[in-house]
This record gives sequence, structure tokens and C-alpha cells, in this order.
Amino acid sequence: MSGKVICTAAAAALALCLGTGLALASADDAIKGRQACMKASGKMMGDLAAMFKGEKPYDKAAVDAAIAAHDAACAGWADWWGPDTQKGETVETWAKPEIWADMAGFNAAGDAFYAKFVAVKDSTDEAGFKAAFPELGKACGGCHEKFRRPKE
Repeated sequence: MSGKVICTAAAAALALCLGTGLALASADDAIKGRQACMKASGKMMGDLAAMFKGEKPYDKAAVDAAIAAHDAACAGWADWWGPDTQKGETVETWAKPEIWADMAGFNAAGDAFYAKFVAVKDSTDEAGFKAAFPELGKACGGCHEKFRRPKE
């Protein structure tokens, strides 16, 4: 074999390995991104639930801050659900296969969450917040029941 053929074959093999490694890293990165988003969602819900229950006084600025932190953590949402992200190489995921088997249902659940999220975000006073918040909690639970397996 000529040196040129060997070098070409080696370069092709290296490119294939690097491409595979990058795909795996991107799946792990996507999973980490959505886990950070879910963690931010949980923190937001905890902060807002304390106000809803009267454990903390209602504070529109605190509502807005919790929502802004959630928005920042979830900014990449649309990029985290490709078919290659069903399983991570080094990161565990609690996403169920039903997400990819029923992407229309998953998107509908996401749209329902977002509509309830916007209602809380757009509330301007305690009464509006307290009317909107329970529906947001239901939207979270509805998605988790169908599309998230419990942590073991």
C-alpha cells in the first residue's frame, strides 16, 4: 500500500472516530442541558409554591426573578430532544422513550406547560398569581407522569 492510501485511510478513520465522539458528547450535553433546565424548573416551582402557600409573602419581583432564572436555564430547550439524545454515553437520563415515540404528545404537553407558565409570568398581582399557579403545577405533573421515569 502506498503511503498516500494509508494516510487517507487513517484520516478517514480519525474523522469517523471524532465524529462519533462529537455525537456522543452532544447527546450528553443535551441531556445535561435539559437536566439543568428541569432543576431550574424545580427551584422555580419551589420558590413560587412557598408564595402560593403563604410561607413567604407574595413578591412580584421574586416571581419575575424565579421565572427569569428558569428562562435562562431553559433557553436551549428546542435543541435538547433529538433522537440521538434518548440515551447518554456517560450521563443518565430519566426521559422515557415515549418522548420520541409520541413527539406530538410531548410537544403538546410542552405547549400546555408553556401556556400555564406564561399565565403565571403575566400575572400582575397576588390574586392573579394564586389563580394561575395551580395550573402550572398540573402541567408539570402531566408531563412528568407520561414522559419522565422516576429516579432510582
